[in-house]
Amino acid sequence: MPFVHIVLLPLKADAPKELVDQVVSEFNQMKDSIPFVITSRCGRTVTQRGKQYTHALVVELEKSDQLSAYANHPVHQAVLQKVQQIVSEETLAMDFDSPQ
Repeated sequence: MPFVHIVLLPLKADAPKELVDQVVSEFNQMKDSIPFVITSRCGRTVTQRGKQYTHALVVELEKSDQLSAYANHPVHQAVLQKVQQIVSEETLAMDFDSPQ
C-alpha cells in the first residue's frame, strides 16, 4: 500500500530566491534519486489558504516502513540542510497510508 508524506513549509520572507528554487527543484527530483520514492512534488501555494505555510511537499513512498529510510537518506538530508536555512518556523508534517 503506498504511503504519503506531506510537509508544509513556512519560508522566511527574505529567503534567497535562488536557494528556494533549488530546494523546490531538488524535492521535485527526489524520485530520481531515492529508489523507493514513487512520486515527489513540491511547490509554492497559489492561494492564501495556507496561512503562514508558503510551500508544500508531497512524497509518495512504496510503503510506510520506508519513512525512516527516506528521512535518513543522504539525498533527503542534503535538501533538509538547505530547508533549515529558509524556513521561518517549524514545519508541519502529516503521513498516511493511501489505498491507491
